[in-house]
Amino acid sequence: MVLQRAPAQAVLWGYTHPGSVVVTTMVTMNKQQVYTSTAEADGTWRVTLDAIPASDTPHNFSFASTVGEEFAITNVLFGDVYICSGQSNMQSAVANLADDVALQEAALADTLPLIRIFTVARASSKAGPLDDLETVLQPWAVASAQSVAGGGEWDFFSAVCWIFGREVFATLGSSVPIGLISSNFGGSLIESWTTPTGISACGLPNRHVNNLLYNTMIHPYSVGPMALAGFVWYQGESNVDYVDSSGELVSLYGGAERYRCTFPEMIRQWREVFAAPEAYFGFVQLSTWCGDGESIAEMRTTGQMAALALPKVGYATQADRGGRGPYGCDIHPEELSVCARRLATSALYLQYGLAQHAEWESPSFASQLATNSPPSMEVSLSNVSAAGLEERFPRNYATITTSAAGISNCSTCRLCSAARGKCSHRSVKCAWAQLLFADGQWVNATISIAPGGGALTLTPVVAPTGSSCDGAPVGSRYGWAALPMMSLYDKKTGLPVLPWSETT
Repeated sequence: MVLQRAPAQAVLWGYTHPGSVVVTTMVTMNKQQVYTSTAEADGTWRVTLDAIPASDTPHNFSFASTVGEEFAITNVLFGDVYICSGQSNMQSAVANLADDVALQEAALADTLPLIRIFTVARASSKAGPLDDLETVLQPWAVASAQSVAGGGEWDFFSAVCWIFGREVFATLGSSVPIGLISSNFGGSLIESWTTPTGISACGLPNRHVNNLLYNTMIHPYSVGPMALAGFVWYQGESNVDYVDSSGELVSLYGGAERYRCTFPEMIRQWREVFAAPEAYFGFVQLSTWCGDGESIAEMRTTGQMAALALPKVGYATQADRGGRGPYGCDIHPEELSVCARRLATSALYLQYGLAQHAEWESPSFASQLATNSPPSMEVSLSNVSAAGLEERFPRNYATITTSAAGISNCSTCRLCSAARGKCSHRSVKCAWAQLLFADGQWVNATISIAPGGGALTLTPVVAPTGSSCDGAPVGSRYGWAALPMMSLYDKKTGLPVLPWSETT
């Protein structure tokens, strides 16, 4: 186990008979410290420890109550504690990475005993907030090949959580123990992870929302509350609107507009119940899958990025690293190590103040200026390093090996049946750069990088039927789709330019 180091004061708590006195004894080498507490009317007892600096020296705790109960915890370290939560892409385990990467992570885990991990079992009780976890999938364990990579593809241990934690550990000099708690549930909605207060703040009736995952998988840690350094979050796919078989947009979960409220409110509520207003919170911008492109793009931007209005919130995009399979349609990306490392970089600056990691943000849209003749759009970007931008071939683009040569995941006709010898037409799910003209049509555009690398010029490629592309464009887009063709990267940081869709 790892408890939060100074300046925080770790809280230990448990349950016994109301009014019983509990004596907590902490032993470190030859030193002993005793704390006494009295159980409240509901049987809960708590002790707040002194602020203890990071230490790789094992601390042993024993607990004894006046009604004869005894318990002990050994090999406890003090360092930084993170809760990692979300849906299936946070649940996806180290064993679910590419074979060579999974083997490397397993071997590395055997050399990192100062990282400790814990996995909450996926519970869905409809009871009110629970004071204790319903079930535990993986009790506190020292990092090892078995504990990190031996729990199957969907059980333990979370790949994003693990790689984030070990990156932070290494950068801090391998001297600050790291405790990682994985608490996630595949296919879950953000509303289920949010408190009733957070739901009400967004004007949603609580009777239409269950908070069962907050009740069973987060609230038990808030009883102390547990002291921690921060949270890591990968969720949002289940909250995206989708298009049904008839082509009609179905708004089951509220989409990006609802998420832009529920997501920041969940962060506020978690920080409040953990009494940690300055806790780091990092999230992953969604990857690719073959859903409704407009809705997915809106969630990545309007929905998720609204959380950046809060202090100490970081992010890492996964949008340039698509899902498994030749089409990028699998909602579960394999290259999770990339977003985990990017997220760790944001924490190293926001949580630890390491100046060498100040450039953790991806370049993103800042402003645009349209030109009439020739028609073009100059786009200025923020968060571009002095090294400027460079073009790379999009990793999300794939040529499909089929009987129909030349088909890619960006072809209009891209799903072929060898048996029938013909293509099944589906709407294209990918997008490069585009310009919007006054007639309401989007036109594919080429991108040129301005001298200095901090701005772009978009010019139309071919006018669509019925459009002359006369006059100045009135909007621009980049990577605005389910499968964004992200081809622009910062030369220094290696971070991609984020998708955008803006009108003048």
